[in-house]
Amino acid sequence: MDTQNVAIINSQILESLINDDASTFEKKAQASATNYTRMQIREDSFAFKILPPEKATDDMLRYDLSEDLAIVWEKEPDSPAAKWVPLQTVPDGEYIKSSRYIIPFARVLTPDFRKDIDELRTTKQDIRKILTDNAIKDGLAEIDSKFISTVNSIVFDAPGGPGTPNRISEKCQWMDFEDPLNRDTFAEATKMLPAANKDGKYVSRNYCCLMNEITARDLLKLDRNEVGGDKAQDFFLNGLTTATVMGIKCLFTIKSNLVPTGWVYFFAEPDWLGKCFYLTDWTMYVKKEAFFISMFSYWMGGFAFGNTAAMALARFNVENSNF
Repeated sequence: MDTQNVAIINSQILESLINDDASTFEKKAQASATNYTRMQIREDSFAFKILPPEKATDDMLRYDLSEDLAIVWEKEPDSPAAKWVPLQTVPDGEYIKSSRYIIPFARVLTPDFRKDIDELRTTKQDIRKILTDNAIKDGLAEIDSKFISTVNSIVFDAPGGPGTPNRISEKCQWMDFEDPLNRDTFAEATKMLPAANKDGKYVSRNYCCLMNEITARDLLKLDRNEVGGDKAQDFFLNGLTTATVMGIKCLFTIKSNLVPTGWVYFFAEPDWLGKCFYLTDWTMYVKKEAFFISMFSYWMGGFAFGNTAAMALARFNVENSNF
């Protein structure tokens, strides 16, 4: 959009701020331009790609003496294994106990942004749209931070260190490799979720893996013998074009502060992992007071892992990397 049209749109926004209420401003601001130089890449939530959020209704909320908002969700009950018995033998009795877990809710808030209305006279882009888009993605990063810190608290709960049984599941959910990410080490890491514990329990399949984009670049080093066919040439010419590696869906993130270089997380399918619900989707609140406008975004929801054995972490050697 050219400068003249941007100026016209901004004058309309300014007019709505002075003469109309905030709802009118919100509608008119949506049609404005974003003619500016970007400084920081922001992305959507990787947590929501692993645990897709679902809309919750009031009747799903737990009702008890407290006023805390939460949902109680059921998980698959445990059952003993079958066994061979002689003829004329009746089965042993086993009482099935229900198993449940709590999904607590919390609210994510962005800062309350303020702006002098008259300063918009010299602004050539839609301040509201920029702040809304960036603030929501910053809020999603906060959700991702909570998600990954919860995952870390689970996979690192191995008293013997990497390669030893987890304290709760009693299966290996954390491995460290002396070698970098390659075909052999990645294949070895994918064994954690399908492997059972000593009692033959907590077997799941790899659904997706999560790594940052710097770690993903190591996949581009695989040659024709490791990748097979012309895929190595395709990687060299077009970059990392594959959406799966060894049949596992790959998620790449720029949030290296949350997913460090050399770290690859593995997750089972959402139905084997947990639940994520929201009560209020991302909402932008705009208020005009005198010659100031203020705006902030908020979201209310929560997630929980019902099966803590359905996740794993592999850390590959990045000693020779500068990143």
